[in-house]
Amino acid sequence: MNFLKKAELVNIVVSEIIYSAPANWTKIVYYTERLRDIEIGLRNKDIARCWLGSEKIPHNNSKGPPLRSSVELFDAVDELFIDSEKNKEIWSGFGVVINNNGKYTTNFYYQDTPLLDNKDEEYRARLEALAEMI
Repeated sequence: MNFLKKAELVNIVVSEIIYSAPANWTKIVYYTERLRDIEIGLRNKDIARCWLGSEKIPHNNSKGPPLRSSVELFDAVDELFIDSEKNKEIWSGFGVVINNNGKYTTNFYYQDTPLLDNKDEEYRARLEALAEMI
């Protein structure tokens, strides 16, 4: 994948995540999986965690998901995946952790789809590892 194109798409994804976040967020962890399926097309699933305020209180999911639904975010992640397919750099998972100082770190996963396969312990371990990055 062209490095500049990949960086541009990742920046769009990060911008869309921030745009979809609650007003007083301090840290966001976003993880998504994509898998090409011959019968049904592109399978996808995502999960997010968000911490609020200077005390970094975890978002209460009983009040709804931490990120508002965003077609632009899904489209940007799909474009990142499709571009990686074209360049034979096919990932199955993509995670990003962002803090409110503008710092972010990404991680691509190239095997297994624990979120799509409902393997709770495995995808939770990925989320925890991402959360520790920043």
